[in-house]
Amino acid sequence: MATFVANRWGHVCLLLLVLGLAVALVPSQTLLAQGQNQHVVQTGDTLYSIAARYGTTVDAIVALNGLSSETYIHVGQVLRIPGGSGASGTSASGGAGCSATHVVQAGENLLAIALWYEVSMEAIVSANGIANADQIGVGQQLCIPSGRSGVVQAPVSTPAPTGPSQATTHTVSAGENLFRIALRYGVPTGLLMAVNGITDPTTLSIGQVLVIPGADTTVTQPAPAQPAPAPVAQPPAVTGVGTNAFQASYWNNADMSGTPVLSEMVAAPLDLHWGLGSPGAGVAVDGFSAKFEGDFTFAAGTYRLTSVVDDGMRLYIDDVLIKDAWLDQAASTYFADITLAQGTHRVRLEYYERSQNAQISLRWEQRGRTQVQAPAPTPVPTPVPTPVPASAPAPRTVNPGDFAYGIQAHALEVHNSRPVLRAVNELGFTWLKQQVRWEDMEPSRGNRQWDELDDLVDRATRANVHVLFSVVTAPAWAREPGADLNEAGPPHNDQDFANYMGALASRYCNSSVKALEVWNEQNLHYEWGNLPISADDYIAMLRTASTAIRAACPTMLIVSGALTPAGNNRRPDGFVLARDDLEYLKEMIQLGMLNYVDAVGAHPSGFNIPPHASLQDYCSVIRSTGMANFDAGCNNNNAHRSFSFRSTMEGYRAAVAAVNPAIPIWPTEFGWAVEPPPGNPQYRDIYLFALDNSYQEQANWTVQAYQMMKAWGWVGPAFLWNLNFRVVASGTERAQWGIVNSDWSPLPAYQALKALPK
Repeated sequence: MATFVANRWGHVCLLLLVLGLAVALVPSQTLLAQGQNQHVVQTGDTLYSIAARYGTTVDAIVALNGLSSETYIHVGQVLRIPGGSGASGTSASGGAGCSATHVVQAGENLLAIALWYEVSMEAIVSANGIANADQIGVGQQLCIPSGRSGVVQAPVSTPAPTGPSQATTHTVSAGENLFRIALRYGVPTGLLMAVNGITDPTTLSIGQVLVIPGADTTVTQPAPAQPAPAPVAQPPAVTGVGTNAFQASYWNNADMSGTPVLSEMVAAPLDLHWGLGSPGAGVAVDGFSAKFEGDFTFAAGTYRLTSVVDDGMRLYIDDVLIKDAWLDQAASTYFADITLAQGTHRVRLEYYERSQNAQISLRWEQRGRTQVQAPAPTPVPTPVPTPVPASAPAPRTVNPGDFAYGIQAHALEVHNSRPVLRAVNELGFTWLKQQVRWEDMEPSRGNRQWDELDDLVDRATRANVHVLFSVVTAPAWAREPGADLNEAGPPHNDQDFANYMGALASRYCNSSVKALEVWNEQNLHYEWGNLPISADDYIAMLRTASTAIRAACPTMLIVSGALTPAGNNRRPDGFVLARDDLEYLKEMIQLGMLNYVDAVGAHPSGFNIPPHASLQDYCSVIRSTGMANFDAGCNNNNAHRSFSFRSTMEGYRAAVAAVNPAIPIWPTEFGWAVEPPPGNPQYRDIYLFALDNSYQEQANWTVQAYQMMKAWGWVGPAFLWNLNFRVVASGTERAQWGIVNSDWSPLPAYQALKALPK
């Protein structure tokens, strides 16, 4: 049984597999003296932060554990803590039913833990005899039950795609992954995993030989397992040299000048979340900088380094700058890929914090590493009979008019995709929307980045979740000369966009990606690059993209870019800031849009108006539900259809049905924002309606909206905005629509949707 130690954000920090170390790290509580606690060191811990958590001093911890000023703490180390306010750990029962033991960390809750391990919260409660799911203590050890116990997979009725007629082999080359290989040979990823005995699709190595099943391959229930020979371990992806830690230095300025005010050792990988607080004694809350340096041993290979930062960072390997993000910004994720020779390399991360939230993290992983030695190339073997996992269904066709429950989330990067997909399963939903920023995925012409999308698509396939990719934002190289790059905008040449959309459709044809949405809210000036808002220009782009998508993957559904609910709005100089969405929709239809799409996108925002209220009656409704901060035009006789969820949806349906009633409406974004008064001063005046809504109203109205859309009969998949932006974009206006808190604890809307009969 492995022991995992995870921080409050759910990142797994360490897997202890060496001999009996897992047992040694969790000694019996009876060995502790009266009044003592124990603490398992987690990523980012320092003696200062541990002492502050337990209400004691660094000197007291050092003395009790026989440490010295030259001693480094490391992830997984167990420290005895003098009597203080921290909670001591209690032991999980363990046993054959536990796939892992999880040590609860500050800020965690059962939902976040369940999402990370891909089991249901109820299964953890049952396995540990927990009486109150809202009360778990820091240091408590939880038995994590085996398997995806909370997921019920839908039956598969369609055949798997046709693969090769006979079994063959494939030798893994640089840059490949299981999903890409499965696409190449036309076999399900789950079948490829089953035939090769692969349980973790991320553990491939260059030169590894895979059996590619053919039509002649028989997959049956295996005979009882025989003891397997011990695997040959590969060198670890990275180990610390002596310390497995960074030397951290902090300055009370933004440029690391002068003498540091604090120096300490910080365990690697870094994952520091200070929020609105200080990193340590003597360090300012805002306006500080830091430098983290360490020497680490790497096996030869290509590594991906991932950093999440708020505000700025610079990353160096062996004093060579490999990523520069030295700017004021909300929490943002950066990647850098680098090939390293075997040996010791110096890693240096420079950081500064301007104001408000502060965080910095850095982790790395070897690309395509496996824990089992790859076999040498051999002739085509007879595949060993192995069961096909139920969680890897064959691709299914989708009827665009079938109503389904969906939600938008930020699910790129594994630490997001894993809990997001688990939450989609837990909610009982079957669709996930992910926005794809073209500028990030093709930063230069032809230089397309697929790794993050490949990972999400593969995980969604195994989770039995359909995916809608909404593609936006042309890269700088594809914009018009003199483009305003401060705003997202369309391409100068529509064929550039069509080429990318065709490549996207081709790559993910017959995968979990079932639909592509072509742009987003193009009736707003800042989504159309501050260019004149033009239905003609959008339809020209859509027509070209649709042709490319249809040619690349005839089964891929195409959704028109959803418009934002709006009236006509101009600046005093006449520049159009927004076009009335219903008028714009009718123009697109007149220009032939319905010939190029399978569904019409919509963004029927809720504002502070219940979903059943229409333009004709919503003023009387919100006088009772609340309009203290936002009157939706009611106080000056300026009520507008765009404020009503119901009237917007019914208006779209009437416009589409007048030409082709078979084409459904897909609400690719809808929802109700909540911001407890007085609200965030940075955006409060723009989103006043959020101050009028309560969390319970958000829950009730979201459920009602889903029920209404299902009953209408002309709505396809409906996507709530949003699942996890309180987690990934805490403190921004987007977070107001989220249905879980920043620590993944559920808000009333999450609980109500989970309980909603589907």
